[in-house]
Amino acid sequence: MAASTLPLRPENAGLAFIGESIWPPARLTAKQAQQLAAASNPTGRLNSDVIQRGLSLKSGHPSEHWQIDFPLHGTEAEANLYAAPSRHLKSAQPAATGKWWRNPHAKIELRTSLARLERSLVTPLAATEPTWTWIDSEVLPDANFLVAARDDDFTHGLLSSPLFQIWWQHSGSLAPVDRIASFPFPWPPRTLLSALTRPQEEQRLALARAARSGDLEQLSAAANAAYGWPPHLPAPALRERLIDQADSHPGARL
Repeated sequence: MAASTLPLRPENAGLAFIGESIWPPARLTAKQAQQLAAASNPTGRLNSDVIQRGLSLKSGHPSEHWQIDFPLHGTEAEANLYAAPSRHLKSAQPAATGKWWRNPHAKIELRTSLARLERSLVTPLAATEPTWTWIDSEVLPDANFLVAARDDDFTHGLLSSPLFQIWWQHSGSLAPVDRIASFPFPWPPRTLLSALTRPQEEQRLALARAARSGDLEQLSAAANAAYGWPPHLPAPALRERLIDQADSHPGARL
């Protein structure tokens, strides 16, 4: 099956996102973030409530940054209760009109998904192959990253496995989010643990252990086993099996 005809799988919806574009007026240096966080408010509110940790790329490497980030549902009056951050944001965009305090690049679905998790997986979009890293759910990745909104070792193991690398290369003509949206997981990613069969429970635990070990051979064997496949199949055979798996339960065609 050509990549252009790979089906998007409904059960994978909302699993992958591109991070948010940086809003320059809200961007802070580490020193500015520290100074704003230390400033007091007459109401007793903490400015740290509206200072967001973010993740960006610096010289090709992940690097944390900070930004002012008022709640998306908040009003202007509520934003002004945080005196120093409000002054900073106004001074950074003196000609701004309308809702000056709201981040125009905020992705509500991404934020909502990450808020439910303790951690999430990210990989730089520019990487030839995905190199997944855990980040704390309070850290908001910027648009240089592909985000997998999952916090379990099973998903980490599967997305880090040679099996997924094969799929990544095969689906290379698709947008990064769609490479995950089209990926045929061995069972739907949001399947409740109580709904797994005994073999699936064992396969899930084996893949989670392999992910934590970092042993690529163990990871490869555990990923294959989750599909019921032999451990040492060559890459072309694995690619064909994944394509057959994807085509056997088609979703919405691309």
